Amino acid sequence: MKKTILRGAAALFGLVHASMVVAEGAQQLAAEQTARPLSAFFGLDNKMPFAANLLCLGAWDEDGMPVVLSHTVNPDSLQAEDFRVVRQSGATTTPMCVTLRPAGDMDENRTVLMIGEFGNAGDDPPVKVLIVDDVLSDATDSPQVNFRGTQVSVIPLDAGPEIILAAAVPKDIWSLSGRGTSCPTTTKQVVRVTWTGGVRLPNRDELGEAQRTLYKVSLTAADGSRSEVSPAALADLGDADNNHFLCLDTTTPATAVAFPAGHLVDPNGDLNADSKVMVRR
Repeated sequence: MKKTILRGAAALFGLVHASMVVAEGAQQLAAEQTARPLSAFFGLDNKMPFAANLLCLGAWDEDGMPVVLSHTVNPDSLQAEDFRVVRQSGATTTPMCVTLRPAGDMDENRTVLMIGEFGNAGDDPPVKVLIVDDVLSDATDSPQVNFRGTQVSVIPLDAGPEIILAAAVPKDIWSLSGRGTSCPTTTKQVVRVTWTGGVRLPNRDELGEAQRTLYKVSLTAADGSRSEVSPAALADLGDADNNHFLCLDTTTPATAVAFPAGHLVDPNGDLNADSKVMVRR
């Protein structure tokens, strides 16, 4: 009888272990399937500023293309040779350098700034970005994934920037001080919005109160009721990257973020497109 019980327990343990392995495998597969570039933005054509030499020696007057990824990236896995830019003619180019700066605060490192010669907007523009070698996620919020073999179409130079991602930010991250401004201490919830490229006011100033009220955040309560608010404050400003913090004074979960067209510009001077995205949690 004891042997029968032990055999039954062993079989049950085996089934439980197998179920765990299957579940972990399914989770890994789901993560792998969602690992991809979300956008590639032809931000500047032979106009990288002189200060870009601080990011990459020789970057001045080169092209700039931020690529936003679905997961945050392990910086040690990032090399220029991991990427190929395909032009309209079919010619391919490897970036001169790639960097996670200036979007390098904790939990921001998903925007890869590629610098190099990627074609000319007028006669042979870039049309596609390929990830041809291992680029690994940092596995902070999900199983580690590899972006190798993924690709994304390039947003043309004259297109305006738009919000490509909105995500809830854990308090242990948004309460830390970064290079940009911080949310007020009374903040109850923070959503980070990530644009396809850096955005400023048309006069090159940083965003202010007028732009805070243009951001609209959809809230969905536990009973299903919905409302819309503007953030109580904007933060993560002044650090020249493509991220903003929307500081909310409510605990009702944020489910979507919108921003109207025509108020902000990218480094090329193109006005932003209308944006509305769901909040990733």
